[in-house]
Amino acid sequence: MTSNLTPYERIGGETIAQAALDDFFQRAQADDRLADVFGPVITAGGRAFLAVSMDAGRADGRDDVEPALAWLSELGLGDDELDLVIGHLAAALEALGVDDDLIAEIAEQAESLRDAALAIDPDDEDEDEDEEVAA
Repeated sequence: MTSNLTPYERIGGETIAQAALDDFFQRAQADDRLADVFGPVITAGGRAFLAVSMDAGRADGRDDVEPALAWLSELGLGDDELDLVIGHLAAALEALGVDDDLIAEIAEQAESLRDAALAIDPDDEDEDEDEEVAA
């Protein structure tokens, strides 16, 4: 039987989510590869990113999606940096004792924001591949 609970609800709600947010930002701010893009304060966009990542079942209709994407875009992250961000989120959840399958689900939701955050149009990539095949 599949749970109707969101990942946010399954990790324990606000208490664990806040602890994950704090740990996530500490990790990102301490990472030399991300230090120049993460400021000293947890922003509303950063909170929105975590909210969207943990609320996978409801993310499409959430008000948090736009602020999360704007925050990621504003940071100017490339693919490698976004990999680090998602890795720090996963590590923060792991440190809090969150189940590996649930961490994978949350990371997958965070990953789903990649194309939009990096302003990549998947249709453009398909066209590029088609042109390479035709060449």
